[in-house]
Amino acid sequence: LKETIMRRILFLTLLCVAAPVTLAQDAVKVDAKHYKVLLENDQVRVLKIKYSPKEKSVMHEHPATVVVFLGPSQAKFTLADGSTTEVSPKAGEVSFGEAVKHLPENIGNTPVDAVLVELKGKAAAPATTMDPVKVDPEHHTVAFENDRVRVLRVNFKAHDTTKQHDHPNGVAIFLTDIKAKFTLADGKTRESSNKRGDANWAAAEKHAV
Repeated sequence: LKETIMRRILFLTLLCVAAPVTLAQDAVKVDAKHYKVLLENDQVRVLKIKYSPKEKSVMHEHPATVVVFLGPSQAKFTLADGSTTEVSPKAGEVSFGEAVKHLPENIGNTPVDAVLVELKGKAAAPATTMDPVKVDPEHHTVAFENDRVRVLRVNFKAHDTTKQHDHPNGVAIFLTDIKAKFTLADGKTRESSNKRGDANWAAAEKHAV
């Protein structure tokens, strides 16, 4: 039988320079149980979020963020002014948020499992000459875009090959387990293997996958 399981990735790039934010109540410091750093550099900090059913956090802060939900969940957020909001994201859903102080709570019966990308006030991404959405729309679509960040949804079937394209610096977040081979502009190749929930910093390059 021909394998039809989709390999799914989200690729996030910054589009402009934002003002840096100093956090008085850093989530990683005040709630290390639920927030772990996956990677950090001068452009982003990427956190793994995991709440078991009915668990809650403490009040903490984030700068502007992009969150990617790895599974379906239900959560309630209590803001600094006491107001609350509830969300029920689906697996693979992407959400952008402005800087915020809040207290999250898992109100569902399944874990909250997500990857959170905090945006820092550093250099913006340069323009690409071979935009993957334009040269290979079969595999690349825009999941979210505003004046600060662009998130691409990348979908592959087994043994698919993309057209050559380029990316600026960005974060790759893996929604499924993936093994891939990259063919670079100079003809050299490299292979990679990633698990669902991994997040990698991807340096700017031109390639086919």
